[in-house]
Amino acid sequence: MNLKKVYPSYMLILPLAIFLVFFVLPSTVGYLYAFTDWNQYTTDLNFVGIQNFVEVFENRSLSLAFVNTMIFAAVKTIGVTILGFVFALALNRKLKTTNILRTIYFIPAIFSALVVGLIFSALFDYHTGVVNQALIAVGLENWTQQWLGLRIPALVTINLAEIWRNLGYAMVITLAGLQSISSDYMEAAMVDGATGWVRFKSIILPLIMPSVNVNILYSLIYGLKMFDLVYVLTQGGPGHDTETFGTLIMNEMAKGRYGQSVAINFVFTILLVIAAIAYQKFSSRWEEVD
Repeated sequence: MNLKKVYPSYMLILPLAIFLVFFVLPSTVGYLYAFTDWNQYTTDLNFVGIQNFVEVFENRSLSLAFVNTMIFAAVKTIGVTILGFVFALALNRKLKTTNILRTIYFIPAIFSALVVGLIFSALFDYHTGVVNQALIAVGLENWTQQWLGLRIPALVTINLAEIWRNLGYAMVITLAGLQSISSDYMEAAMVDGATGWVRFKSIILPLIMPSVNVNILYSLIYGLKMFDLVYVLTQGGPGHDTETFGTLIMNEMAKGRYGQSVAINFVFTILLVIAAIAYQKFSSRWEEVD
């Protein structure tokens, strides 16, 4: 019985129309506001060309937001991918507590950014936080920090919270890839006398690369879109030290600078597209080399 079906091309018209009307058109119209003087003080819109973009690029907060966004994206992608891989390997073994451990490690993934933010605020608060109190209790008062009040400690804290929150997803995706590997490959390699490292390098790693690629792309895109956790923990502060594109867009909108806010969003969208295309080209070349 042939299960393959060839659908006529006209069946694509409806989904394409829906996509154009509800996504492409609103996005395109929305980005046009970046070229106007739209703000909270006037209802008349005037075309101002690239003036908003000039003001945005002259704003020091944009460079900080760019640097911080790159830091969050890089640290999250590397941390989540590697730790998800390690945890998946550890939990791919047949243990009595495997299912319980998988559940425990996945629990943070179901928490909202607000819940995770409250947890890490309680842990890293300067006066009452568990971390500083524990350091004081063991005689390490000099190690106490204003974890959310200084740039570097705040970046570290936010990255820890984001990795902890997303580790479960990476672990599950990698674990699914590991469990899809046929045991015949491993048994044949063991019969041939292959060591554990050789089996890992020559069999396991190549076969789970699609899962690893999904983790990297997912972490990269959502790392670039960091907003909710940053807003809950620091609101982009202290000052603009932990500002990201997301918080910068919101802060500009809150000041009534709607045109500049849309201009920042336009620049951010281009950055996301470039990052996605660059990674796809990089991963495809990697697969060709392999």
